[in-house]
Amino acid sequence: MIRNITGMPAAKITATDDLRHRAAPGQRMRDSLFWQCVVPEQRVGLQAYLYLTDDGKAGFNVVIWGEGSEPLVMDLAQGEVPAEMDFDAFSLQGLSLVQPAGSNSANLAYRSERLTLNFDFTGRHDPFSYHQNPDGLPSWFAIDRFEQTGWVRGIVRFGDREIVLDHVAHRDHSWGMRQWAMPQHWKWLIAYTPDASRIVNAWLWQARGDWGAAGYIVRDGLLSPIATTKQQAGFDRDMTQRSLRLDIADTVGNTCVLEMNRFGIMKLPAGGRHPTMIMEAACTASIDGQLAAGQYETFWPQTYLDRLIALQAN
Repeated sequence: MIRNITGMPAAKITATDDLRHRAAPGQRMRDSLFWQCVVPEQRVGLQAYLYLTDDGKAGFNVVIWGEGSEPLVMDLAQGEVPAEMDFDAFSLQGLSLVQPAGSNSANLAYRSERLTLNFDFTGRHDPFSYHQNPDGLPSWFAIDRFEQTGWVRGIVRFGDREIVLDHVAHRDHSWGMRQWAMPQHWKWLIAYTPDASRIVNAWLWQARGDWGAAGYIVRDGLLSPIATTKQQAGFDRDMTQRSLRLDIADTVGNTCVLEMNRFGIMKLPAGGRHPTMIMEAACTASIDGQLAAGQYETFWPQTYLDRLIALQAN
């Protein structure tokens, strides 16, 4: 089990934060849950994302992507669930989740005509809240959000491929209403060595002209919060992320260098009043020179992204 460094601020996370969050009278609430695993030897990235609102509206995406220009599988669904349904026994349109409160574990299963997925996730450390970072968690993003790196064991089948999962993986869970018009840009990432002795989770955000950083690094069994970062990103002409170098200092003054290089990309556009684009890169990586893999996400307001692409073409 990975331990926190001495003197690290405590997370205000309770066992029931694994479950659905209920809105106060006259308020609104939204839970977002996410799992991912990048398997570089198979040149595959896998993610599952689930949301649930206080009035029972729910939806998910389950995506497998690789080196091609289109995802290998992308299943999207929306629907409604009963008021009493919670994440310890959740189901919606072929997806089921069993996530007991405070267990540091979950079972996620999904079946469709194109995809079969079933895995057990077990956390390797206590859930980490972005409130534990010096920059904290901005209120426009969530009330709270925890990140947890762990291990998955299971299987995924699609097309004529079957991949046995026995691998480092990651999950997060945030709750509260997100103000999508507030952020100008963010980068979110998770990277890990095959034995999980080195892990980097980082969220680098820009809003109202300010930058902030959140996340943690793990070295040889100890987890420490990120304090500051210096980033150098590479993009293709269509503004898909190609590479990233991140120089990190943690809260006790240790430093870490993460480098990520994309082998696969997929896009998740969203419409509505404030159209946005989230792009997910499956990557090979290195952490302090050690071989690693991971996922590197970018967020953009769609109108700004369109302008950037147009400028690149000139």
